[in-house]
Amino acid sequence: MSDDQIQERLHAYREWRGQIAQALQSYRAWLDKYGLGSPQEDESITSMLHSLMSDRITVAFAAEFSRGKTELINALFFAQTGVRLLPSSPGRTTMCPTEIFFDKAHGSYIRLLSIDTRLNDMPLSEYKLHAESWMQIDLDCNSIPQMQHAFKELAAVKRVSVAEATQLGLYAEDTGTQVAEDGTVDIPCWRHALISFPHPLLQEGLTILDTPGLNALGSEPELTLSMLPSAQAVVFVLAADTGVTKSDMDMWQNHVRGFGASRSRGLAVVLNKIDAMWDELQDETALERTIHKQVDSTAKILEVDEKAIFPISAKQALLAKIKHDPALLGKSRLPSLERYLGDDVVSQRRTIMMNVVNDKVGGLVQDSANVLAAQIKELDKQLADLRGVDSNNHATIKGLMVETREQQGRYMTSVEDFQASRRVLSVQARMLVDSLSLERVDGIIKQTRRDMASSLTTIGMKGVMKKVLDDLHAIANRAGDIAGETQQLVQAIYKKFEEEHGFAAAKPVQFSMRKYQLDLEQLFAEGEAFRNSASAALLEQSVVIQRLYGTVVARARDIIVQANKDATNWGAMVLSPLVLQIKDHKKAIETRLEMLRKISESTQTLDETIAELEQQLAPLRQQYGELEDVLNALRGGAEIPQKAAA
Repeated sequence: MSDDQIQERLHAYREWRGQIAQALQSYRAWLDKYGLGSPQEDESITSMLHSLMSDRITVAFAAEFSRGKTELINALFFAQTGVRLLPSSPGRTTMCPTEIFFDKAHGSYIRLLSIDTRLNDMPLSEYKLHAESWMQIDLDCNSIPQMQHAFKELAAVKRVSVAEATQLGLYAEDTGTQVAEDGTVDIPCWRHALISFPHPLLQEGLTILDTPGLNALGSEPELTLSMLPSAQAVVFVLAADTGVTKSDMDMWQNHVRGFGASRSRGLAVVLNKIDAMWDELQDETALERTIHKQVDSTAKILEVDEKAIFPISAKQALLAKIKHDPALLGKSRLPSLERYLGDDVVSQRRTIMMNVVNDKVGGLVQDSANVLAAQIKELDKQLADLRGVDSNNHATIKGLMVETREQQGRYMTSVEDFQASRRVLSVQARMLVDSLSLERVDGIIKQTRRDMASSLTTIGMKGVMKKVLDDLHAIANRAGDIAGETQQLVQAIYKKFEEEHGFAAAKPVQFSMRKYQLDLEQLFAEGEAFRNSASAALLEQSVVIQRLYGTVVARARDIIVQANKDATNWGAMVLSPLVLQIKDHKKAIETRLEMLRKISESTQTLDETIAELEQQLAPLRQQYGELEDVLNALRGGAEIPQKAAA
């Protein structure tokens, strides 16, 4: 698969997101047209539209130094420049974590964040909101030399004292860092880099995250605990000529392996530099055996499927693309990795996004369709009943009136019971939201910061952190218990109306705290694994410990904030489908009684009544037809309600 083919996949995904967004806009317009919308529904649609329009596919590359990772990125994404754009020569490699994307609003540039910002409490995510905090180098995309010169800044280092490097979390004994005779060490000039570049793949929504080495991952918790987990795929690069080294294994176990356990993210292992195995005295069969042996060994050591391992030569692939040599490109085996990125990763992301659309908004569309279907079904039933009545048989008409009034009486009793249950549910839903109170969470976090500031030892900080994690866990568990009770109450309310009045089409939207609890458990486990990783020596310094715990707490707060928001919206909307059907059913009973009365009193003929019902039915069918267009547009994996009777 070529760059053009990957671009086609990304373009198709972007077009698909546009189609789904247009369908949601049409649904909002449909709600407005017929006065059926609500503030909660509008908020859900707006939130989903923002997610669709801002969605990017992020592929993260992780490797120790000298594995050819940057050369691989050059071969995959920048060969069309005709040069080695990112610095990947010996001694000149990317030194700081780098994000590469396309910023349509601000053009082409490199933004660099000083390494000294590590001494501040502000997270990287906050710095990204303040462009003035970064040094910017504008890129002239018409000048290859200017861009090459600008990109060299990614590899810039500076010499500082051991004390300063230690304070920044970039030096500890026994980490292999060489100290000069004057007691100084080299450290990166930059903490993080943001690159906006008008590559076609980046313009289609691809983002590349380049993570340079175990030390960078081990001393920047936000990178490991936030940025890597947010990527849709991680490409772990090894050198085929050395196999899995100790430092490779440390990075794999402590920062990468978790991706293999998640179906929502892709994980590929690249065995780079297979050209070191090329031997003119060895035939292709022997070479294939040698490569397969290395793949098999790597699969066993890392405990991954061989299909997830891609033996390639990034160096030869870049050369082949620059020289337009298809034979050399095939020999480099890069196309197999390109197919994975173009097919598996993009397809997987589309499936995930479709599930999110179905979960967040699909239920709303389905509820609207179910309500319309119920209305149409009720009118069809009334028409069938009236067409089977002899207009001169007053006894039959009176019998229908008695039956309908009895139905109305039973229904009004049920509605009174519903209103009582609704009040109970309102109290229960408020308890759920209150259990996720942001004031309580922020109070815990503020107290933790005060306690950590007064803790001068690593042991003291660990004790403080254990307490805050236990407190946040307790909040989530308490909310989980209340959510379970509330869900049972909702199901009982729906079941009552389903049994008594046949409201089988209306199903309650599910809400569970389990997802948020699992996210918190995984976050806390990752934080603890990070602290116990091979880079733990660096973490004995308070600046890095505070950054680690600050990252964990910030992400935990985000999880609880999302749970609070989702619980609030769920509580406000969970009975909406049932409320709509109750109103429609009440209106249908009243309409039926009025028409039977008119027939009984001979103020309206049976034919006139039937014509009136048919007139009411026509606009409902039109509404359903318009909604069906929305449903068809959302059909890419969505569960579509059955079409109402025509």
